[in-house]
Amino acid sequence: MAKPQSPEATTILTPTARLARSEKRRLAETQVAEGAQAWRAPQVVSFSAWLGRLRDQALMAGAIDRVPISVSQARMLWQQVIDTDVFVGEPRVHALAEKAWRTIHEYRLQHPRDWAKPLLSEDCRQFRDWVARFEQLCDERGVIDEWRFAAELPTLIAGHRLALPERIELNGFELPPTPLQTAIFEALESAGVQVGGLDQPPSDAPPDPPALTLHEYTEPDDELRAAATWARAHVEIDPDRALAIVVPDLAGRLARVERIFRQVFDPPGFALAEAGTEAWHVSLGLPLAQWSLVADALLLLRLNPTRIDQPTAGRVLGSPYLVGTAAEAERRANTVANLMHWSPFEITGFELMAACKKAGATQIGDRLEAWRRLRADHYGNNRCNDRNAAWPSAWIERFQKELETLGFGRGRALDSREFQVLARWHELLEEFGALDAVLGAPVKRGVALSLLVERADNTAFRERDPGCPVEILGVEEALGSRFDALWITTLDADTWPGAARRDPLIPGPVQAEVPAASGDGKLRRARLELTGLARAADAVLGSFSTGSDDQQRRCSQLLPEPETTDPPAPTFPVPIELERINDDIHAPLLSATEIRGGTGVLSDQSACPFRAFAHRRLGARELAPPRPGLDAAARGSLIHAALEIFWDGLRNHAALIALSPEDLEQRISTAAEHALGHFTEAHRLLLSPAGRRLELKCTRRTLARWLELERARGEFRVRAREQKILMEFAGLKLEGKIDRIDETPAGTVLIDYKTGRAGRNGWRPEPRIVDPQLPAYALAMDPRPAALAFARIRPDELKFEGLCETDAGIPGVAELAAAKGAWKESEDWNALLGEWQKKLNALAISFQEGRAEVDPRDDQVCRHCHLHALCRIQERERSAIRPVGMAREQALAMGGSNALEDMPPGQRPRGESQ
Repeated sequence: MAKPQSPEATTILTPTARLARSEKRRLAETQVAEGAQAWRAPQVVSFSAWLGRLRDQALMAGAIDRVPISVSQARMLWQQVIDTDVFVGEPRVHALAEKAWRTIHEYRLQHPRDWAKPLLSEDCRQFRDWVARFEQLCDERGVIDEWRFAAELPTLIAGHRLALPERIELNGFELPPTPLQTAIFEALESAGVQVGGLDQPPSDAPPDPPALTLHEYTEPDDELRAAATWARAHVEIDPDRALAIVVPDLAGRLARVERIFRQVFDPPGFALAEAGTEAWHVSLGLPLAQWSLVADALLLLRLNPTRIDQPTAGRVLGSPYLVGTAAEAERRANTVANLMHWSPFEITGFELMAACKKAGATQIGDRLEAWRRLRADHYGNNRCNDRNAAWPSAWIERFQKELETLGFGRGRALDSREFQVLARWHELLEEFGALDAVLGAPVKRGVALSLLVERADNTAFRERDPGCPVEILGVEEALGSRFDALWITTLDADTWPGAARRDPLIPGPVQAEVPAASGDGKLRRARLELTGLARAADAVLGSFSTGSDDQQRRCSQLLPEPETTDPPAPTFPVPIELERINDDIHAPLLSATEIRGGTGVLSDQSACPFRAFAHRRLGARELAPPRPGLDAAARGSLIHAALEIFWDGLRNHAALIALSPEDLEQRISTAAEHALGHFTEAHRLLLSPAGRRLELKCTRRTLARWLELERARGEFRVRAREQKILMEFAGLKLEGKIDRIDETPAGTVLIDYKTGRAGRNGWRPEPRIVDPQLPAYALAMDPRPAALAFARIRPDELKFEGLCETDAGIPGVAELAAAKGAWKESEDWNALLGEWQKKLNALAISFQEGRAEVDPRDDQVCRHCHLHALCRIQERERSAIRPVGMAREQALAMGGSNALEDMPPGQRPRGESQ
């Protein structure tokens, strides 16, 4: 009887790393079930990891005279080779070259240098040259990549150059091994190693098609939702069952799969519950750069102390991974709000630091100050600075120093998933530092950072399965595994067997034996995959979707005349009844009689009482991030300032007429330059030199066109500019500023500069005053003015518009008695002033009492308030702050409870229900 092999003498190989972890767990569970408390575990590794161990062993044993390099290092060599050529089209050609190089070695195809010239396309000839330069670079630097080593491995094994186990057991190899694997296994057997688990070579006869219970759906999402509902039903009955859902195109549908499974396993009705452990796990992951921890680290490394845009500043201050996050959360939020309100689109690092300290966020402010000093050292004599080039290992040291200075990683405590992300991030930094061995010369900071970002984008990451009962897998991950029940999706003819795809860099005849390159090979592989999946569980279900009318899909012909069954009806959780509280609709009376905001208080109260209460009494404000350059409000202020400067020392219409064209042009230029200089002196990054020249040109042209209208007016005298005025309505004291007051033969004229849409119809007292600014100014003056006018200064429209008691000599300012349209019923000026007084007093009273001016059922008022409230509630939903007192059906109607479903898991707020 043969002596059993000891665990140390046996190595178990699996086709994937996931299957290796699963096999380790199964072996451990078996030992525990047998009552063992300690045991020697056999080595269980994936085939690729085993090759990596052999590479290290070959180097240490002297079996090879070149240093093995990693996948990342090999990719760097390919980039150096390919980036020297101009390739029009695919921007990531090195990825195609790597794939073709792997295919050549996996299937032991003819080496590119031996390809017959008549077979070569332009792409194939280019790839052949790249391979020659790649091998030359490897030889010059004394390195060997994983695939050239794998090609030499059978010879090393057969020559007994490596230490090998007594037995190798193959586990989970459902598909025939590749020619490279076959050569390695044959070499192992020739070296005396027992190789178990190798099936007999498949016969030419195709395997029997698996018998499946099929469900037919219309859309792919319906199919996924049904599979998720099936899995949830099984978990609720027996949470210890091992279930799997196979999605062949998982990589392309990852976001949709995660969203649908969150909808089914965590419906909106339970969104208020505390987040628990997910019952499902997806085998494929997002790029490492998309996980919030790594995304924030890369964001901090890309910060430029001399130029930071506001969205970036907001992300920096909102990062939960920076020191002092919990203690300074509110103060950092206030910093972001202040920057949005007062600062331009781009600010400097010093301005960001000063804004933080001004808002009381001293911890992040001090860190930013230290970071600025560190980055300033980059321009000194440091060996690793922004101007000089350095090796990747030196840049990694520098990058880590910058992150440490900013307090990165010292914010809130990390959860298990984030610890795994952090560990993978550190591994990526080590891999990047190892590029010293393959780079031909040091690189500058920008190049080093772009290479690091590129590797983070190309590195997929998924946290390890903690033992979830439901696994969502691709075909390769599912093959070789065992489950209690399995659901295979997308069993349509387009996916099984799918179209053949030849490698564009390898000649067709050379890759004839590659399964994916021919229809017959694709068909054979698809049949073997289906057969292997059918063996993965005792209960196997399948499904496919037919698609819309114009894109009909059929069930795969690889299945034996399936009899489709009606899909099970979806089940939805019963909504719970939430408590409804009839809260007081009125706010507390306003105790203060003076309030900031001028006539904007009355404008807000007229448009929306909720807005007035939120803005003026609660201090809330809408945060609109600035855009590059000057926005509409800033351009309006620029025109205001320029006109004020222009009229300084120019008192009347006669003086304007007396200016010569040269003097007028000079006065306009001086006013525009001084006004624009006032804007840019506070924030030097507000405008680029080209942008400043453009704004200056536009301002000069606008002023010149407007002053032509002023010259066409009748006689007037500028009595005051930017005149402060105090107002009081029903005890509410307000303060304003009149842009300009003119004296004309007809009386006093109040002029308000407007660069937006504004008209005299906004002064109508019925049903409410939309724009109460000038009426309020008129009521506060003694004696009362004889005319009110908007000076509408827009590039597409320059004109006066207003009302007067008698003709004021201003084109566009109509006499009240002669005004048409909405004003035909208002003929008396004093009566109109009285109506304004009554309406503004009513607005002031309603504002102080915290209620609407009219009946809440009035659509013209209450619909604004209602929509504003819904907008705020929806914003809170999207910020994961759920309103407890809001009716559930109202939340569902707004779609708020699913607002986070499209976010990658690494970017969701911590603790948010999945």
